Amino acid sequence: MNLKQIKKVVVLGATGSLGIQALELLKKYKKYFEVIGLSANTSGSLLKQQAKEWDVPAKNIVLVSHDGEEKLHKLAALKEADIVINVLSGTHGIEPSKEALKAGKILLLGNKESLVSEGMSLLKMPGKIIPLDSEHNAIFEILRKFPKKKVEKIIIPCSGGPFWKKQRKELEKVSVKEVLNHPKWKMGPKISVESATLINKGMEVVEAYYLFLLPLRKIEVTIHPECMVHGIVEFTDGEKMAYVSEPNMAEPIENGLLLAAGMKVPNREIRKLKPKEFTFQNPNHEILQGVNVVLSVFQKNPYKMKAFLIQEEQVIQKFLHGKIKFLEIFSSLSSPL
Repeated sequence: MNLKQIKKVVVLGATGSLGIQALELLKKYKKYFEVIGLSANTSGSLLKQQAKEWDVPAKNIVLVSHDGEEKLHKLAALKEADIVINVLSGTHGIEPSKEALKAGKILLLGNKESLVSEGMSLLKMPGKIIPLDSEHNAIFEILRKFPKKKVEKIIIPCSGGPFWKKQRKELEKVSVKEVLNHPKWKMGPKISVESATLINKGMEVVEAYYLFLLPLRKIEVTIHPECMVHGIVEFTDGEKMAYVSEPNMAEPIENGLLLAAGMKVPNREIRKLKPKEFTFQNPNHEILQGVNVVLSVFQKNPYKMKAFLIQEEQVIQKFLHGKIKFLEIFSSLSSPL
């Protein structure tokens, strides 16, 4: 690969779990990628180490808590960049996604809020989105493998978080510590609460609606506690194909990076599911109401999703600081915006 083919990459949210994993994979393929921009929110010392390792120019290093969000937005549209990896948490990731796509970048998107709030407007921009969420990346890869087959529905697997077997009474007094103790994934506080409430799955349904241009009735959520199946596509010929892998984020990030660089993605385990091979169960939306709460707002007015996401972040902070109980998250989000 000559120098013109080396892809220049900006990583937004470089010091978070996904950002660190992305940099590890970029290191694995170092002769194909050059990291030219990095951002973090508050982790200045780690950001400095990462910048030194990749020899990132000082002008392309953004510590948002010090430099402000405007500099972050400019970094997302950096002229020299080919690929922008957005693994920022929450609504702070929305504007950088818009800036990257407006500037025609390939956006590896690990920020749910961007598509949930901006939807079709992002898809109409000059850039290209490759999803990094394990579920959407899995479905994306299944559809790439079977480009001529017609989709009947897609199924988004869900770990169920720590509470999928519990009854409402058991959830009345759960602690913040219990909510943050995810059985399969090590995640930040916000996404841990979203996982425990299934709010994240509601967001993922909306993401899938835009990414795969399917009506909501053709997008389902299923509880899958083993976390080995990351996405399922059922085709109109009755065939049901699943993407199977260990529960980690390295594979979807690697898929996205290689695809963005025009390189071959390794053969992944995309196959028919064997009967009773894994556990699948319908979520109890009456108890864990997160999916319904998100879709209720979306179906009433998709243009209110950004306001909803801002409200949701505030409600989660209230819970994390002990100001409301777990089940009050749902009632707080069901009130009019």
